[in-house]
Amino acid sequence: MGNANNLLNVEKIESSFINGEILGNEETNIKGGNFKRLKIRHLLLIPSLLFSNIYRFLPALLKDIFFCFSIIHKSPASRIFAKTRYDELRTKIDVKVSSLAIRAAPTNIKKDLESTFLSGFHVAKLTHVFELDCLLEEALNHSNPSHAGARPYFKDGINKKIENSYSAYYSFSKKNNQIINSILAKDLDENFNYHLSTLAGYVCKLKDITYSLSIVSGANSNDEMHQDTYASVAKGFLYLQDIDVNGGPFEYLEGSYNDAVYRSSETNKAVLKNDTHSSGSTRLRGETLQDAVDRYNLQTFTGPKGLLVFANTAGYHRKGVHNSNKPRIILACGVKRKGVFSKLVINLLSMIKLKLTH
Repeated sequence: MGNANNLLNVEKIESSFINGEILGNEETNIKGGNFKRLKIRHLLLIPSLLFSNIYRFLPALLKDIFFCFSIIHKSPASRIFAKTRYDELRTKIDVKVSSLAIRAAPTNIKKDLESTFLSGFHVAKLTHVFELDCLLEEALNHSNPSHAGARPYFKDGINKKIENSYSAYYSFSKKNNQIINSILAKDLDENFNYHLSTLAGYVCKLKDITYSLSIVSGANSNDEMHQDTYASVAKGFLYLQDIDVNGGPFEYLEGSYNDAVYRSSETNKAVLKNDTHSSGSTRLRGETLQDAVDRYNLQTFTGPKGLLVFANTAGYHRKGVHNSNKPRIILACGVKRKGVFSKLVINLLSMIKLKLTH
């Protein structure tokens, strides 16, 4: 399958960019194509789609009332609620509920988990990353790419096309997701599950992670410092290349997730300004961004292939500057997002189970 120094398919992708070739066209990346072939399992998505569509067409005030603790309700939809402590209170509740995941862990690791919870990230180094190579080729050949939110516009508050911007995310089959997890398990011990749970805000495991092959070149909307939503979300970034400060490294404002007052204040400002490019996933720009960098410690994650960074992306984060002629190639990954009530139930049951078994 190769050796520790080679990921042949990564090298092929790098060569295609250097030679002016592209794996797909921009329209394909923007539109994606996940539903070209309907399968029986897609029918299971119907309840979720109905839920999302009900939310989409509800008046703003009703969204704030009925979807208060839903993970899809990223920010106050109405100006009325944006003028109150609505977002601050629900964010504080999420922080409290998410912290219960630590109480469902063994006592000997709780101090480390508290540190992870406060910082908002966890880092590991993998040595078996070369074993992923053949799976990358299969994803490229059998998956329709999407932009996955890394759009070539919506940057600096302006809906304007960003030149030389490219992003393609290729998904893996359910089977291959589990193969990837089995490869990662060679380097990750049981403690990783507890760190993952701490960042996700509910008890989960390595086997719950799903992946996509991310190929990004140039700037895009994810270059802006932003939060994904008000509630805890665990996202991971597995480097398939050596990534330096010019290679689009993942960057994170340490401790920002736990500051409900600050985050909700910036979210409310975006809603009241009718900043539609920011109010959903609040973005920090200009002096506000500089103030945030001064307030928190900006972590820039550079390192060799095999570096795995997991973060709670309800905290502020971004893709760093990408000035390399090579695309940034990583495995983007994460566990399913859960609303406050779901996390509460899962964590309480896990706490009870821990007490009964110890």
